[in-house]
Amino acid sequence: NTTVADLKYFAERGCIVPLLQALDTPRLITQGTRMLADYAKMPDRRGALASNRRILDFIKHTMMQATEPSDWFGREYAVETIRSLTATEESDRFLMTTPGLLNSLALVARGGPFVTRLDEEGHRTTLSLASGKACLHACIAIMNLSCGKANKVEIAKFPDVLEAMRDVMMGNSEEARLKATTCIKNLSNADANDGALMKTPDLIEALGHVADITCSPSSGATTCTTNACLALMNLSISKGNKYHVFRTPGVMDALMIVLERTKNHPSSREARVKACSALSNLAIGYDNKIPMFSHPNFVDCVLDVIRNDSGEARTKACSILWSFAAEIKNQVPVVSRGDILPVLVKVAENDGLTEARFKCVAALTLLAESLENAIPLLQSGALVPLMDILHEAGSDPTQWKGQTASWCVGFFMNIAQSDEAVLALREAGVVELLAPLLTLEHYQSLKAAMAVTFVCRFDEDDTTYDLLRKTENVIPKIISLLHNTLSGRGGNGYKYGVFTLRSSVGCIAALACGPDFMKERIATKPVFESLLRVLSDFCVEGGTPGAIVGGGRDDTLSATLAVRALQSLTEHLIPTAGSSPLPFGSSMEHRLLVALESFESCPQEGIKKETKEQATDSKERIKGGRRASTIRMANCSLIGTEDTEMTDAIYMTNHCCGLESLPGMGEDFFEQVLTYPNDTSAGTNKMAATRISDDNNASRVRTFLLADSRSGRRFAVPTDPTGGRAFNDQRIWCYRRGRFCQVGEEPDPNFQWNDDLQRAYEKAITEHKNDAPISI
Repeated sequence: NTTVADLKYFAERGCIVPLLQALDTPRLITQGTRMLADYAKMPDRRGALASNRRILDFIKHTMMQATEPSDWFGREYAVETIRSLTATEESDRFLMTTPGLLNSLALVARGGPFVTRLDEEGHRTTLSLASGKACLHACIAIMNLSCGKANKVEIAKFPDVLEAMRDVMMGNSEEARLKATTCIKNLSNADANDGALMKTPDLIEALGHVADITCSPSSGATTCTTNACLALMNLSISKGNKYHVFRTPGVMDALMIVLERTKNHPSSREARVKACSALSNLAIGYDNKIPMFSHPNFVDCVLDVIRNDSGEARTKACSILWSFAAEIKNQVPVVSRGDILPVLVKVAENDGLTEARFKCVAALTLLAESLENAIPLLQSGALVPLMDILHEAGSDPTQWKGQTASWCVGFFMNIAQSDEAVLALREAGVVELLAPLLTLEHYQSLKAAMAVTFVCRFDEDDTTYDLLRKTENVIPKIISLLHNTLSGRGGNGYKYGVFTLRSSVGCIAALACGPDFMKERIATKPVFESLLRVLSDFCVEGGTPGAIVGGGRDDTLSATLAVRALQSLTEHLIPTAGSSPLPFGSSMEHRLLVALESFESCPQEGIKKETKEQATDSKERIKGGRRASTIRMANCSLIGTEDTEMTDAIYMTNHCCGLESLPGMGEDFFEQVLTYPNDTSAGTNKMAATRISDDNNASRVRTFLLADSRSGRRFAVPTDPTGGRAFNDQRIWCYRRGRFCQVGEEPDPNFQWNDDLQRAYEKAITEHKNDAPISI
């Protein structure tokens, strides 16, 4: 006849532990656990109960009783007691340190303890001894414990707990499923738990299952749906998890189903955001971009969100398109679909309040990396909104808000690399829009200069020349970009991967086809080394694998641009085949010849006949230069003093652009190579042979080149110090043009004369007067 009130009488007098030990029948144990459940509901008693290890051991032992039937209330009251104790964080440290308690809760959550019995036919049957309420109480207790920040990692160390939550999610109890899903969501908030959660068999699939079955077309998403999507979102953040989550059966379809079934339910907004976020995280994975783009109906689902949603879900959907565009193999298929470009352009044009515009502009910029997309991008109307964005941002990049304007500059740089797009960009005023950025000491000046160089590569008028002059200070940055890209590193203001290899090589090729001052700045050994690297990676000994920025045996376009640049620069350095060698040594010549010959015979598709002819032209010029070097070295021993660098002297002989077209080149002075000893204090200047300057034959001035090894510039100076000018002639000599300035002209300010150059010039003139001409 003992009642709960009787037990409380002894408990209130400090005899609770002996009392519990004396309960030796199922009925008394039930009364005892009911008393504990009542106490656990009192906030002021929870601490005393949780801190008493003997009480917790009694409760745990009661939960695991396998001799009582499933309708025994003792187990249910015991689990309810633990559930009530987990309602306050003060109890957590006691409960978490009780040996075996978490595993016991996990077993009850799954319906245990279990017993095996033989049926009438002799078959073994496993029976669950826990009631539905007991299972629910256990799920709630584990869920409550998972809320504690310090508990998350510890709970995830128990595989039994994770598997129990998985089984409950796959079960039929909606309320228990919600608690189990919430528990996994809580655990997924800790990055350290990713490994344990991902390794739990079928757990990710269970989350997809929950997202699917808890979301209905009539009522939309439930809290359980949202928590499942949130858990998938958390687990898809880590780079190492993305492919696993994406490939888990049912996950992609479940997330798409959530988006489809909730589009007409404003109350399901949070579930849509989490689903889009999970998909956006998955799309970032390099291995996922192509298969996700090809997943049935997925792109249509994303476009539907962009068209009909607003806010964060729309921004996440735009991020997915950005991720697709970041994969070069997706770029042409994305544009070819025909329905993606209009959406991107519309968002870029109309959405100025959210990040969606930024994402879409970034996607358009990446799509412009593929030259095949240039005309469709122009036809889609993408140019106007991007120009408007940059115009509104202003000409001072330090005042730009966000990265949208920066992506616009990148768009112009990318699309300008297409020959077919140049005219449209020129007529639209892109050059004028970018011109204010050219002279800035800012990262944007690099992209702007590259864009202007590409757009103006077919123009030869004076206005274009003056415009390109403004880009001269950026040329070292462009060269540095090429070197950094090949070395797999970033630079000042940009990270590795922002620029494709094709962009930097293409810009070098455009510069190499430009005015002489551009060729002078890039016809250097480091540039030749980088171009050689591109070509060698493409075709020498079968080539090499490419990187994320391009290059390697599959990057035909970069190799084509490298050959074009090499041909232009080689022609600049060796105007006439056989006239002079390259000034970079025999090792460089040998490696260039190997690469060019490999390119001529490479089997890769997409190489035009014209490009192979350019490679042949470069090869013949280099070979002719090597023969000329051998002949001159054999016959010019008179000049070969210990202070003379013969390779440099021979190189300089015919190194002035346009020499072969100037009159008087057969005269003796053209054959005379003048050198003077190295002078480290003077910057090791070198001088070389003549040309006839000035278009007016009546006032032609014979000149030669004096090279300053410090700056790399070559000064065209007259062989006669007076330049043939009368004493009262006030014209000024231009060291770049190699003649006196005409009316309205000014000397090039980049060619500044100094005392070292004057001494070298006077010494060269003196040596020329004392030496007899040498016939070669």
